[in-house]
Amino acid sequence: MTTRKARLLFATVALVAASVVHAQPYPSRAIKIMVPWPAGGATDNVARVVAQKLAPLLGQPVVVENRAGATGTIGTQAVIQSPPDGYTLLFMAASLHTFSPHLMKDMPFDTVSDITPISMSVLFPYVLAVSADSPYKNVSDLIKAAKAQPGKLTYGSFGIGSGPNIVTELFKQQTGSDILHVPYKGGSQMTAGLMGNEVTMMFDSLPSPLGQIKGGKFRALAVTGPERSPVVPDVPTLKESGVNIEAIIWLGLGGPPKMPADVVAKLFDGMRQVARDPEVQKRIGDMGAQATVSPSPQQFREFMVSERERWGRVIREAKISSN
Repeated sequence: MTTRKARLLFATVALVAASVVHAQPYPSRAIKIMVPWPAGGATDNVARVVAQKLAPLLGQPVVVENRAGATGTIGTQAVIQSPPDGYTLLFMAASLHTFSPHLMKDMPFDTVSDITPISMSVLFPYVLAVSADSPYKNVSDLIKAAKAQPGKLTYGSFGIGSGPNIVTELFKQQTGSDILHVPYKGGSQMTAGLMGNEVTMMFDSLPSPLGQIKGGKFRALAVTGPERSPVVPDVPTLKESGVNIEAIIWLGLGGPPKMPADVVAKLFDGMRQVARDPEVQKRIGDMGAQATVSPSPQQFREFMVSERERWGRVIREAKISSN
């Protein structure tokens, strides 16, 4: 056989093999879910619950890989640059896709159009908490004190542009109160600051201080969801407390841009079954969150766009800029 014929035969065999691989139904091998945050956090914990339950539904292993750095952009960009074949997916957190575009000067990608949204997975509210020995028993007491003593009350966050910072600034806008911002280096330092009465109050995602609330170290004054949380049913919503604020943190599954519609549909169906699983509902509920699924991938995209626009207005009005 001549060299030319051998090359032609090799190319033909390779083309046929590629066609066979392409024709295999999805998925035909292991799937990776990238978490662009460190292991052990809320996003990582939820992603591992989802991966564990998706695997038998899809008939292939689903593994979680953590690639943290640059407030989530490194891992996210790695997924965006991956082949859109459904084998590299992204576990998304609201902070990166709704807050960061308004805070980062050189965002390396578009947080919606460069993603293929599949479905929301988890929802949880922020909680407004004070220390257990605080004189403030409810939201009304807190607002009255803040208005009577402008700038004297303080609130903690884990940095300018963080969720607690942005949500508290919205609280200040809605209530006309003047509360001094005390940024900490991280969530654990913020929690310790409230416990030691270094700050008057804090907003944080409900799963984070849930142990201190249930242990009697913090007093929860309100949650920011549309209804009360089943894990702290005695705590009213902000709206019940007279403050017209609703703020929900979401986590969800997405992938690289231009994923095939049939692959997205299969993954969406898997996420729908995961959300309905009683064990998932209990495990997520024990974290202080709620397992959920979007009505459709398109509606998840529309929700992401509306949330990004909504929080952009809050950030601009509060003149928040991240360094």
